[in-house]
Order: sequence, then C-alpha cells, then structure tokens
Amino acid sequence: MRRTFLIRLGAGAAILAVLAGCGSSDATLSKSEFLAEGDEICKRAHEQFAEVQEHPPGSAEAAATMTEKLIEISESELTQIRDLSAPREVQPALDRYLRARERGIAVLKRGLEAARDENAGAYASAQAQVADSQVRRIKLAQAVGFEECSRVSASSGDAGG
Repeated sequence: MRRTFLIRLGAGAAILAVLAGCGSSDATLSKSEFLAEGDEICKRAHEQFAEVQEHPPGSAEAAATMTEKLIEISESELTQIRDLSAPREVQPALDRYLRARERGIAVLKRGLEAARDENAGAYASAQAQVADSQVRRIKLAQAVGFEECSRVSASSGDAGG
C-alpha cells in the first residue's frame, strides 16, 4: 500500500511539474525558432518604445518618468531574450549582444539619475551616448541573426537594437 502511494505521489508530482512548465521549457530552440521568438520580443519592445516616446518630455520630471519606462521596457526585453533557450551556435554572438544591451541600460540609468537631479547636460549626454552606441548594438544583433532586433529604432532612448 505504501509503495502504491509513493508511485501515485511521484506520478502526481511529475504531472504538476509538466503543468507548471518545468519539463518542456528547458528544450533548446532551433536557430530559426530562437530568432523568430527573439525578433518578436524586439518588435513588441520597439512598439512600446515608440508609444512611450510619442510626446517628448517637457520637464525634468517628465524626462525621468519617460526614462524609467524605457529602462523597464529594455530590462524586460533583455530578460525575455536571455530566458529563451538559445542554440549553441548563436550563443557567443548572443552573449556579445546582450552585454551591449546591458551597457545601454546602464547609460539609460545614468540618464535617469541626471533627469532626477535636473541636470540637463548630463541627461542629454546620456541620451547621446545611447544613440551613438545604437549602431554597435544593431551590428551585434545582426551577428546573432536577428532581423527585428537589428532595425534602427526611431527612438534615440532605445537601449535595444
């Protein structure tokens, strides 16, 4: 009787693990699946960036609020791409791209602090640095094989592609 209970308990735990997503999410994606999913993440983020930056900020407080939203979008995008099970063949290029994205987010955070401190010069400098590094991130995204992630964003505050 105890053995039957343990078998049922084990089977129940296995079913719960599958239902919770613990069994299939570790599978490595094919290169085409990975690129398609990554590009979809970037597409959604680009749309969010455009929406947030539809109206330029008119004050330091508005710039800070906008930059907070851009950081949130960028960090979410970065996390989602990082959480994809990338195939080994793209991993070295992906790691370079993700590091560049992290550096872009760090610059956005410096811009946020400048906006909070009402330091227009430092804020503009951070925005210019993000824009200047965008070409490098685009090239790194292309090296991975991304298409959407390597599109030029209309927003200079985009720490993404």
